[in-house]
Amino acid sequence: MNLKPLVTVTFAAIFAFATTAKAQEEPPPPSPPAPQPAPAPEPQKPPAPAPAPPPVTTEVPPQTPVDQTNPSAPTPAQQQPSILSSAAGSSYDRHDAFPNVNIYLPEGQASVRLRKLIRNVLFESQIQYKFVEGDISTFLRYKYYSRKYTYRLAIFDSITFPDFGKTSTKEFERVRGGLLLFEVPRDYDNRYFWLLQDDRLTFGDPSDVDNRKNNTYTKIGYQFGTQFDERLNGIVGEQRGRITPVLTAFRELGPQKFSLAAAITQSARVGTGDYKYTKAEAEGIRRFDISEKTFLISRLHAGAFLTRDKICLPSSPPGTCVAPTEKIEQYSIPRYEMFALGGREALRSVRDNSGSEGTEEVHLTNEYFFPIFRNKDLRTWALHWNTLYGITYLGAGSVGFNYRDITKSGNNVVDAGVGFESSIAVRDFDVLFSVLYARGLHAPDELKHNRLLFSIRTVR
Repeated sequence: MNLKPLVTVTFAAIFAFATTAKAQEEPPPPSPPAPQPAPAPEPQKPPAPAPAPPPVTTEVPPQTPVDQTNPSAPTPAQQQPSILSSAAGSSYDRHDAFPNVNIYLPEGQASVRLRKLIRNVLFESQIQYKFVEGDISTFLRYKYYSRKYTYRLAIFDSITFPDFGKTSTKEFERVRGGLLLFEVPRDYDNRYFWLLQDDRLTFGDPSDVDNRKNNTYTKIGYQFGTQFDERLNGIVGEQRGRITPVLTAFRELGPQKFSLAAAITQSARVGTGDYKYTKAEAEGIRRFDISEKTFLISRLHAGAFLTRDKICLPSSPPGTCVAPTEKIEQYSIPRYEMFALGGREALRSVRDNSGSEGTEEVHLTNEYFFPIFRNKDLRTWALHWNTLYGITYLGAGSVGFNYRDITKSGNNVVDAGVGFESSIAVRDFDVLFSVLYARGLHAPDELKHNRLLFSIRTVR
């Protein structure tokens, strides 16, 4: 499949969006003032004594106390945002006039996100592209903010090539769809979600049992902590289009240095729906301060399908059910809904493929950060190195298709690694550069790997 036209059109849309956003920022020049007639000269009078100047008073606006124990905690003024003023709105426009860029290596994946806030409405476009495998995903979002709730309308189109470089009839997998997501905040740190989504599945292999099917589902979720944690946002709401860096430290956690997300998803054969399953998922993140300068971040994730149906091949004899050969294809569940033990969001040494996916999964990761230097200005040409942390990593988990699989010691995976994360200033950008080398210590042969992961993320 030739993706060049699709890539060209997508990037053209992004740059057109950026040009429109910048044009809206710049007000038209004021018209020149009309010429005024010269005033007639007045008769000279003796100068009068200058009056005494009035006393100068300086009005100091009330200051909002800042929680010094948690500088990232919001102030009361931030807890109930109102419509942005024209000055604040233009500042936001200048802040996000250029896209955020994220690069993941060695996967060869890049993500570009462009957003524009107009009063209470956020318009956002995003493209993700794997320039090695050719996978491409595009997203368009419309998000409305009010005092008591927000809602998001989004459409997306994702094409993947799961068997790149192999001889297979699975030429591509495509998922297109739309969603409606409501967020109801209880306060700054607690919020509830409701999602309604429909996905259209298409495969290069017309004989695939999931070809030309729809996955219609709804989800209810709860989240504690910051609203900017994209991984937890993916659990309770939209699961696609999120940022997936190597490490966890950049995340803003809750006021007690803890965050949590839990959700339950129900897919039904209603309307255009072709699937029926119940999925439960939860993840918690906790930061432990070991000393004044070192800290540990632990993440625990667990998920399971509470109900599911098995697939029978169309060629099954009457009165019998012949299941597909591959275990992952034996259930009426789209593959993208399966739980993954590998990848950047789980155990770092495990590759994200069909061998590391299942319907039951649990894993725990620990990242210990210790500073090499902080709050410096070490210059290398145009780069300003501000902070450098060393990292040691330890993870463990298991995945399978029933509870007995994940409790067997032979299926357990344990890995460890070392790396670093640095904050670099380039002009008006802060760049987070993360590197981690992970090695499998104990795992089944198909899951035991060694991996070197990079991520580059631009932040303002």
